[in-house]
Amino acid sequence: MDASSHSPHAAGFRRVPRAKQRAFLRRLRKLHAWVGLSGAAFGLLFGLTGFLLNHRGVLKIEAGQIQERRVTVAFAEAPASPEALARALAARFDVPTSRVKWLVKTPRPGRVGGAPVQVAEQWTVVFLGHAHFATATYAPGNRTVELEQRDANLIQALKRLHKGDGGQVAWILVSDAFAGALVFLSLSGTLLWTRLSGPKLLAAGLAAGGLVLALLVGGRAW
Repeated sequence: MDASSHSPHAAGFRRVPRAKQRAFLRRLRKLHAWVGLSGAAFGLLFGLTGFLLNHRGVLKIEAGQIQERRVTVAFAEAPASPEALARALAARFDVPTSRVKWLVKTPRPGRVGGAPVQVAEQWTVVFLGHAHFATATYAPGNRTVELEQRDANLIQALKRLHKGDGGQVAWILVSDAFAGALVFLSLSGTLLWTRLSGPKLLAAGLAAGGLVLALLVGGRAW
């Protein structure tokens, strides 16, 4: 055997990769913990609301309520554009313009009672929100607009948060960040569990088993 293999330089050379590995695992463990802690509140929210959505029929859980009411809004002059209509409604109900969206349905052919008709142009203004939201439908040229206002109770508002029905950009970004955090926690948790040198066959079996189970359950509901 070569004597150089017992030299301190050779031993030190072999210890460098293991030391780097331990340092990497320590940093990964800290990052895993901090990411998990920062997303704990969102995990609780999505978990509880997901339970309500999954079992509301079997357990007869209160599904939440949405109160609806119709309001007719009158203008001194007909709005000149969808944007003008949205600004006027936002000012009337003191809603930030960031929560207001609009779309235009152009004139198109249709049928009423089997007879061909021309469907008039229509403007729709939507007020985004999880607890309070509304939709206004307007025919260009009129001085009035019909507004459907909806107010959700706490349970219904939480369910809308879970499904992202509010459409608000800030909440969508938060939900995307939480989804990315879940992906990171899954990967880093698997890596920490195996410690990069653990029973890789068992780890692969558990991961493959979870994937197969998810595919089977999802396939039955497809």
